[in-house]
Amino acid sequence: MDIADGNMIIHVEKEVDHCVADKIKTEFERYYLRGHVKNVIFDMSGVEFMDSSGIGMIMGRYRKMKYINGQVVVAAVPENIDRLLKMSGVYSFVTKYDSIIEAVNRINKKEGA
Repeated sequence: MDIADGNMIIHVEKEVDHCVADKIKTEFERYYLRGHVKNVIFDMSGVEFMDSSGIGMIMGRYRKMKYINGQVVVAAVPENIDRLLKMSGVYSFVTKYDSIIEAVNRINKKEGA
């Protein structure tokens, strides 16, 4: 997990199950409650498997960030995970970018506008 200019980049592990989702939620909360997080970027580049816990984790971060007018985005999503996120409706409220760099640049551009 990295934070730069209020953008929390969460590097998601290979397999996202209940244990991993809980670990990410706990880490997120530590920074969120201190007011250090303005936006969340999930780096999905290393993800090979995700169950409903991962989808719930993304949706939960979205709900939290919505209260502070923050954004939640996913970046570098592998094809099999992309299909899962499409089918689950995650893309109706979370934007997908091809890379972390693109996500950071777009978020910063929107905030500067």
